[in-house]
Amino acid sequence: MTRKRLILGISISVILLILVISGLIWWREWRRGQARVDQRFPLQELKYCSSNPVKPCVVSFSQDSAGNMLVNFLTDGAFYPDFYLKIKSGENEHIYVCEKVNTFATSVYCTGQALPVGQVLQFFIISLNEEVVLAQGNFPIIGIALAGPGIFLSPTPTNTPGVSTADATPSPSYPSYPGSRP
Repeated sequence: MTRKRLILGISISVILLILVISGLIWWREWRRGQARVDQRFPLQELKYCSSNPVKPCVVSFSQDSAGNMLVNFLTDGAFYPDFYLKIKSGENEHIYVCEKVNTFATSVYCTGQALPVGQVLQFFIISLNEEVVLAQGNFPIIGIALAGPGIFLSPTPTNTPGVSTADATPSPSYPSYPGSRP
């Protein structure tokens, strides 16, 4: 009889120990998934850039020669995480692929479907690696700069003594947006 009680006591103790350990493991995993003040940063508000910009911010909207909309952003620099842009228009969601501008570490442009001017839209900047929303804002597209044929005027010649105006040849400057041709 004492042997049966001993086996029963050990069995119950082992079962309780397993339950306590699995409960602690589950509780730790649950707490790890919860947002804490020291763990996550508050969601940044996305706005148009101003003279004192909070980054990231929207610099401008434009349209490339293929009719796609370009959204130009200003970020904190080269170490800002890679992201994509999601724009909600009513029930529709539009995804825009974003690329950093090689010559300016703080500039990023996103390309996607052209959307109507004036309608209030929801903008979400989402990190590529972790699928975390980095910034969010609701605002209308005020205007879109359209791509068109370049009209370049030659500079007005000045009469500088000793310099011939025939030697001066103007060299036009072309924008370097994706899809545009020089």
